Amino acid sequence: MNHVAAETVQERPEIMMGMFSINSIPATVLFDSGASYTFISQAFVRVHSIPLVAMKIHMLVNSRGGTIPVSYCCPSASLSLRGVDFPVSPMVMRTSGIDVILGLDWMKKYATEIKCKEKVVVVTTPKGERISVDVAVQAPPTARVNQLDDGVDLQDCVENKFSDKLPGMLPD
Repeated sequence: MNHVAAETVQERPEIMMGMFSINSIPATVLFDSGASYTFISQAFVRVHSIPLVAMKIHMLVNSRGGTIPVSYCCPSASLSLRGVDFPVSPMVMRTSGIDVILGLDWMKKYATEIKCKEKVVVVTTPKGERISVDVAVQAPPTARVNQLDDGVDLQDCVENKFSDKLPGMLPD
Protein backbone atom coordinates (compact mmCIF):
# COMPACT_ATOMS: atom_id res chain seq x y z
CA MET A 1 0.00 0.00 0.00
CA ASN A 2 1.23 3.48 -0.82
CA HIS A 3 0.40 5.04 2.55
CA VAL A 4 1.04 8.78 2.49
CA ALA A 5 0.03 11.83 4.50
CA ALA A 6 -2.80 14.07 3.31
CA GLU A 7 -0.43 17.04 2.95
CA THR A 8 1.77 15.06 0.53
CA VAL A 9 -1.25 13.94 -1.48
CA GLN A 10 -2.45 17.49 -2.10
CA GLU A 11 0.85 18.46 -3.71
CA ARG A 12 0.96 15.63 -6.27
CA PRO A 13 -1.13 15.92 -9.46
CA GLU A 14 -1.34 12.15 -10.03
CA ILE A 15 -2.98 11.53 -6.66
CA MET A 16 -6.76 11.32 -6.68
CA MET A 17 -8.35 12.53 -3.46
CA GLY A 18 -11.50 14.45 -2.63
CA MET A 19 -14.16 15.13 0.00
CA PHE A 20 -17.05 12.68 -0.04
CA SER A 21 -19.50 11.25 2.51
CA ILE A 22 -19.00 8.06 4.48
CA ASN A 23 -22.21 7.16 6.34
CA SER A 24 -23.37 10.76 5.62
CA ILE A 25 -20.23 12.18 7.29
CA PRO A 26 -17.81 14.35 5.24
CA ALA A 27 -14.51 12.50 4.77
CA THR A 28 -11.28 12.80 2.82
CA VAL A 29 -11.22 9.88 0.39
CA LEU A 30 -8.12 8.74 -1.49
CA PHE A 31 -8.41 6.55 -4.61
CA ASP A 32 -5.21 4.49 -4.26
CA SER A 33 -4.44 2.02 -7.06
CA GLY A 34 -1.37 0.98 -5.06
CA ALA A 35 -3.49 -0.35 -2.18
CA SER A 36 -4.79 -3.90 -2.48
CA TYR A 37 -7.58 -3.28 0.02
CA THR A 38 -9.81 -0.47 1.29
CA PHE A 39 -9.08 1.17 4.64
CA ILE A 40 -10.71 3.64 7.01
CA SER A 41 -8.96 5.76 9.61
CA GLN A 42 -9.06 4.49 13.17
CA ALA A 43 -9.59 8.07 14.38
CA PHE A 44 -12.49 8.64 11.93
CA VAL A 45 -14.21 5.45 13.14
CA ARG A 46 -13.77 6.44 16.78
CA VAL A 47 -14.87 10.08 16.43
CA HIS A 48 -17.98 9.20 14.41
CA SER A 49 -18.90 5.98 16.27
CA ILE A 50 -18.92 3.88 13.12
CA PRO A 51 -19.72 0.23 13.97
CA LEU A 52 -16.80 -2.13 13.55
CA VAL A 53 -16.30 -5.88 13.75
CA ALA A 54 -13.22 -7.91 14.69
CA MET A 55 -11.73 -9.65 11.65
CA LYS A 56 -11.37 -13.46 11.81
CA ILE A 57 -7.94 -13.18 10.21
CA HIS A 58 -5.74 -10.28 11.26
CA MET A 59 -3.47 -8.58 8.73
CA LEU A 60 -0.16 -6.78 8.70
CA VAL A 61 -0.16 -4.00 6.11
CA ASN A 62 3.17 -2.97 4.63
CA SER A 63 3.41 0.72 3.89
CA ARG A 64 6.09 3.35 3.46
CA GLY A 65 5.75 4.10 7.17
CA GLY A 66 6.37 0.47 8.19
CA THR A 67 4.14 -2.46 9.10
CA ILE A 68 0.69 -1.61 10.46
CA PRO A 69 -1.51 -4.21 12.22
CA VAL A 70 -5.14 -4.42 11.09
CA SER A 71 -7.69 -6.30 13.22
CA TYR A 72 -11.09 -4.65 12.60
CA CYS A 73 -13.33 -3.74 9.69
CA CYS A 74 -16.51 -1.72 9.13
CA PRO A 75 -18.69 -4.15 7.16
CA SER A 76 -21.71 -1.89 6.66
CA ALA A 77 -20.27 1.47 5.64
CA SER A 78 -21.60 3.51 2.73
CA LEU A 79 -19.69 5.88 0.43
CA SER A 80 -21.69 8.55 -1.39
CA LEU A 81 -20.43 9.73 -4.79
CA ARG A 82 -22.62 12.25 -6.65
CA GLY A 83 -25.64 11.19 -4.59
CA VAL A 84 -25.16 7.47 -5.27
CA ASP A 85 -24.46 5.17 -2.31
CA PHE A 86 -21.74 2.54 -2.72
CA PRO A 87 -21.40 -0.20 -0.09
CA VAL A 88 -17.86 -0.37 1.26
CA SER A 89 -16.28 -2.62 3.90
CA PRO A 90 -13.04 -0.88 4.85
CA MET A 91 -10.50 -2.29 7.27
CA VAL A 92 -9.68 -0.03 10.22
CA MET A 93 -6.12 1.28 10.23
CA ARG A 94 -4.06 4.15 11.64
CA THR A 95 -3.66 6.68 8.83
CA SER A 96 -2.36 10.23 8.68
CA GLY A 97 -4.98 12.79 7.69
CA ILE A 98 -6.82 10.60 5.19
CA ASP A 99 -10.16 9.22 6.37
CA VAL A 100 -10.72 6.53 3.71
CA ILE A 101 -8.37 4.85 1.25
CA LEU A 102 -10.21 3.10 -1.59
CA GLY A 103 -8.05 0.22 -2.79
CA LEU A 104 -8.13 -2.14 -5.74
CA ASP A 105 -10.74 -4.40 -4.10
CA TRP A 106 -13.30 -1.57 -4.18
CA MET A 107 -12.12 -0.15 -7.53
CA LYS A 108 -12.40 -3.53 -9.29
CA LYS A 109 -15.88 -4.12 -7.87
CA TYR A 110 -17.11 -0.82 -9.34
CA ALA A 111 -15.02 -0.91 -12.55
CA THR A 112 -13.24 2.31 -11.60
CA GLU A 113 -11.34 4.26 -14.22
CA ILE A 114 -8.92 6.92 -12.96
CA LYS A 115 -8.30 9.91 -15.23
CA CYS A 116 -5.40 11.79 -13.63
CA LYS A 117 -5.17 14.59 -16.18
CA GLU A 118 -8.84 15.52 -15.80
CA LYS A 119 -8.87 14.80 -12.02
CA VAL A 120 -11.91 12.57 -12.61
CA VAL A 121 -12.79 9.07 -11.47
CA VAL A 122 -15.37 7.13 -13.49
CA VAL A 123 -17.22 4.40 -11.57
CA THR A 124 -20.03 1.96 -12.26
CA THR A 125 -22.89 2.38 -9.79
CA PRO A 126 -24.51 -0.62 -8.06
CA LYS A 127 -27.31 -0.25 -10.67
CA GLY A 128 -24.81 -0.53 -13.54
CA GLU A 129 -24.70 3.15 -14.62
CA ARG A 130 -21.38 4.91 -15.28
CA ILE A 131 -20.83 8.20 -13.46
CA SER A 132 -17.93 10.66 -13.46
CA VAL A 133 -16.77 12.08 -10.15
CA ASP A 134 -14.53 15.15 -9.80
CA VAL A 135 -11.79 14.51 -7.26
CA ALA A 136 -9.89 17.80 -7.31
CA VAL A 137 -8.66 18.51 -3.81
CA GLN A 138 -9.51 21.93 -2.45
CA ALA A 139 -6.83 23.66 -0.41
CA PRO A 140 -7.77 23.72 3.25
CA PRO A 141 -9.47 26.97 4.28
CA THR A 142 -7.19 29.45 5.96
CA ALA A 143 -7.85 32.58 7.92
CA ARG A 144 -5.75 35.62 8.68
CA VAL A 145 -6.00 37.81 11.73
CA ASN A 146 -4.64 41.31 11.59
CA GLN A 147 -4.28 43.39 14.72
CA LEU A 148 -3.38 47.02 15.01
CA ASP A 149 -1.53 48.13 18.12
CA ASP A 150 -3.84 50.61 19.80
CA GLY A 151 -1.58 51.18 22.80
CA VAL A 152 -4.04 49.54 25.23
CA ASP A 153 -2.54 47.16 27.78
CA LEU A 154 -4.81 44.11 27.55
CA GLN A 155 -3.69 42.92 31.00
CA ASP A 156 -5.12 46.12 32.52
CA CYS A 157 -8.43 45.56 30.70
CA VAL A 158 -8.77 42.01 31.98
CA GLU A 159 -7.82 42.94 35.54
CA ASN A 160 -10.22 45.88 35.61
CA LYS A 161 -13.11 43.96 34.06
CA PHE A 162 -12.92 40.89 36.30
CA SER A 163 -11.27 42.14 39.51
CA ASP A 164 -14.60 42.43 41.35
CA LYS A 165 -15.57 38.85 40.37
CA LEU A 166 -12.29 37.30 41.46
CA PRO A 167 -11.20 39.05 44.63
CA GLY A 168 -7.57 38.39 45.44
CA MET A 169 -7.02 36.47 42.19
CA LEU A 170 -5.69 37.98 39.00
CA PRO A 171 -6.25 36.07 35.75
CA ASP A 172 -3.23 34.71 33.87
